[in-house]
This record gives sequence, structure tokens and C-alpha cells, in this order.
Amino acid sequence: MKSLAIEREFGSGGREIGRKVAKEAGIPYYDNALLHKVAMEQGISEDTLKEYDEKMTGSILYDIAALADVARSYKGRSVYELFYSVQKTIEQLRLQGPAVFMGRCSTEILRDAPRVLRVFVYASDPADRIQRTVQVEGVSESEAARMIEKKDRQRKNYFKFWTQKEWKDWNNYDLELNTSALSPDECAEILLHAIR
Repeated sequence: MKSLAIEREFGSGGREIGRKVAKEAGIPYYDNALLHKVAMEQGISEDTLKEYDEKMTGSILYDIAALADVARSYKGRSVYELFYSVQKTIEQLRLQGPAVFMGRCSTEILRDAPRVLRVFVYASDPADRIQRTVQVEGVSESEAARMIEKKDRQRKNYFKFWTQKEWKDWNNYDLELNTSALSPDECAEILLHAIR
């Protein structure tokens, strides 16, 4: 069985799909649990690591200030050392057996690893993303649209910062799934078949 590394647009249903695949395949799912594992291993406050996680915003001044704050917060550890810790954890967990890795540049970290399927989940219809975000997050449609724009910008900039690649470039992935055309259950079935 292969591992699965997923990048996804906010509101596309990627997290739901990843969890379904992990549950059906009986393999670990790493998202927030990955942050917890890194925090514990590195002796870092999990709250502080969450502040750092996927927060590049695209504003150069903000990013410089955020990076400086992060570096100070971690007792002299640089933001690069923290990313290396996340990278190392992902690589070590993959060696333990098949798993589902959600975001955090896992598709690039595991690019050359054997038996890993790298996937991008998106929704071609913006209304689908807004409705999914309204349902999952319990917010208004206007707030959902703002959340989608902000989260996608953060993910795009985080991915670009650490990989020097474009987040939505299909060349970065083995497979792309459109949840405006396929249900999360259908996407999960496709991925289960692909990793088995």
C-alpha cells in the first residue's frame, strides 16, 4: 500500500477525503496530530508551533516580523529549523508505514520517496467551496468567502516559501481531484484504489 500526501484548497473537502481514506485503509492520518508530534519531540509549545504553521501571508513586512517573532519564541531556533523538524517528522512517519499526510508541503517533502501518491484536491465551482465552508465552519457565506481567500493565500505563500514552487501547479502532483465534479466519497474511493 502507498502513502498519500494531499494539498488542498480551503473548502474543497480535502481534509474529509483524507480522513475517509485513512479510516477505510486502516492507516494513520497526520494533520494536527503531526504538529503535536513535532511539538512534543522538539520540546516546543504546541500553541506556538500552530502559530507558525502555514501562516505566511504574502505581506513581506508581516512575514519578516512573524519570522523574527517565531525565531525568538523558540529559544534561538530559527523558523528554518522548525520546518526541518516538520520535514524530518513526515519522513520518519512515512518510513513507519503507509499513512495520509495533509498539507505542510508533504507532497514536496515526499516527492522522491517510493510508494507515495501526491494529490491536489480542489473545487472548480467557488460556490461549492463557499457552501462547504458554511456547513463545516458554521459561518455566513460572506465570512466563508473571506476565509477561503485568506486560507488559500496562506497555503499558497507557505508552499511557495518552502518549495519555491507554485501551489496550484498541476506538475507538482500525481493526481488532481475536483470536488465540484466528484463527491468526497467518490474521491476517497479513487484514492483508496490508487494506493492499494
